[in-house]
Amino acid sequence: MSYRLVALDLDGTVIDGDLMIPVVTQQAVHAAQVQGVRVTLATGRPFYATLPFAQQLNITEPLICYQGAMIRHPITQEVFTHVGMPRDLAAEAITLLLRENIYIIVYIDERLWMTERRPELDQYLALHPDDVEIMVVDDLSSVIAAHAPTKVLLVAEPAVVEREVVRLAHIFDGRLAAIRSHAIFGELTAPGISKGQALAQLATSFEIPREQVLAIGDQENDLSMIEWAGLGLAMGNAVPAVRAAAAAVLPSVRDAGVAWAFERYVLNVHPLDSQGSVSSR
Repeated sequence: MSYRLVALDLDGTVIDGDLMIPVVTQQAVHAAQVQGVRVTLATGRPFYATLPFAQQLNITEPLICYQGAMIRHPITQEVFTHVGMPRDLAAEAITLLLRENIYIIVYIDERLWMTERRPELDQYLALHPDDVEIMVVDDLSSVIAAHAPTKVLLVAEPAVVEREVVRLAHIFDGRLAAIRSHAIFGELTAPGISKGQALAQLATSFEIPREQVLAIGDQENDLSMIEWAGLGLAMGNAVPAVRAAAAAVLPSVRDAGVAWAFERYVLNVHPLDSQGSVSSR
């Protein structure tokens, strides 16, 4: 199969905790682009925090940001899609989380809004070091009343994140999308938002059938696009659910699994019957 569109998760897939893109990954992506393959990033990050990585990879296709709530062009910065959360439901969710003393960050207009600075913010900024405007306010309700949030992020210990994502998914039951994006991050977006639906929208705009779309990821928020794409691949460091859903498991992010995937499935450098270091589901 010839793949014409490749969607890459960012954290844990293209980059590790050091936030560096391996040279071999950059080279593999470039080789695919030269052959006419469209490559994009599909991430929970805001647009401003995604753009530097897109520029390193010379990506010229629209970027899927905020778990799919925004599709925006990296060069013209044209916004193709932007779906905000229902304000009343966002306010309700925030109240529930603050009542449990869970640290939250609200994303509005590429700014980060919060009620206080806590160590959890430093944990977030360690993975998102780009210059960003941080707004600390006493009451988020008035801000939300004027502007619909794109996303609400909760930062907590892994067990707390797991518990709260399940709890919020049950409480809002389709009225908001709740997903775990990292061991210490849980996220809320508008209902129906996912990387999978955004990737489907992008593929349709390119007139590329899903059979010719390849997606790679490692976390639960990548499941939707891995399941939707014609070929969904999991990183070696992926969580069990993603590994189970993927057609194959690649080397880990530390071993530049993305480069390996491009070489085998897009550039056809490795023979298809080679086992290499990839394992089938």
